[in-house]
Amino acid sequence: MLVSSIVMLTRNRDHSFHPNREEARPVTNVLLTAPNRILPALVTPLTADGALDVASAERLIEHLYAQGVGGLYVTGSTGEGIYLDPATRQQVVELAVRLSRGHGLVIAHVGAVQAAQAFQLAAHAARAGADAVSSIPPFAGGYSWDEVYGYYTRLCAASPLPVLAYYIPVLTGQALPLDKLAELAELKGIAGFKFTDYNLYLMQRLLARLRGDQIIYNGPDEMLSLGLAMGAHGGIGTTYNFMPRLMVQVAELVGAGQIAEAVEVQKQMNEVIEILLSYHGLAASKQILYWQGLIDTAVCAPPRAALNDANQAELRRRLEKTVIADTLVR
Repeated sequence: MLVSSIVMLTRNRDHSFHPNREEARPVTNVLLTAPNRILPALVTPLTADGALDVASAERLIEHLYAQGVGGLYVTGSTGEGIYLDPATRQQVVELAVRLSRGHGLVIAHVGAVQAAQAFQLAAHAARAGADAVSSIPPFAGGYSWDEVYGYYTRLCAASPLPVLAYYIPVLTGQALPLDKLAELAELKGIAGFKFTDYNLYLMQRLLARLRGDQIIYNGPDEMLSLGLAMGAHGGIGTTYNFMPRLMVQVAELVGAGQIAEAVEVQKQMNEVIEILLSYHGLAASKQILYWQGLIDTAVCAPPRAALNDANQAELRRRLEKTVIADTLVR
């Protein structure tokens, strides 16, 4: 693989906070043993009528593996999973598994408004050959910690695959303290976290409380270099779809201990990310992928609208001023 150096240095971990250690079963965690842990949160290409654009999805996935990524995180928030019907979500997982054989891992995000649907999607992911499942916690309408904990307990019991918990307080409104996250990590079946928050202190202290066979993926694209330097084992993100080579390069540099050099590459990516934050990130990301020739339309799942003509023109104008403009706009 392109990124054999992504394997992070072994770090000392604090194993003192494990009140339920004797009850927890080991997690067979292929996610952690994979040498390349840079995973795009895959965009779901759609046709004009909202169906899965299979040809575009195949082209995008093949391109990402050619650029050196280590797997795919599918039907998450970037993949518009909760806005797609279950059949389409299952189709995406099956396609990703088929195209990932011999190339990388597949994590299927199964979070849904209906918990029963999430459990069904988890069972399907196992049948399809995915390596793990992940889920955003229930959040629409507001849920207590006990309800969130209960949801992950049931998902772990229902899933034949390891479960990656998803911490993203900016979306869920659920900013949890360290002790609650550590309690969640003690659940049987939890393989680790997708940690999408700027609080790297919290992430590092959570890392110190995980078992040695659990993983944390850095979530904020704009902080990949720092997240890896602080101990994250890999990264999952939206902009990996159209800047995969730079994401891989950041991971390689951090793996080699070249933190300052990794930060310099990060600055190139952040120049683009700053522009995306002026629009809806997903709509802008799909537009860039369309300009790159990797997907055939920039259609988003309703109710999300694609960028209008004026926003497209402004986005193009601003991207053309970036250092990596020639890789984004053609």
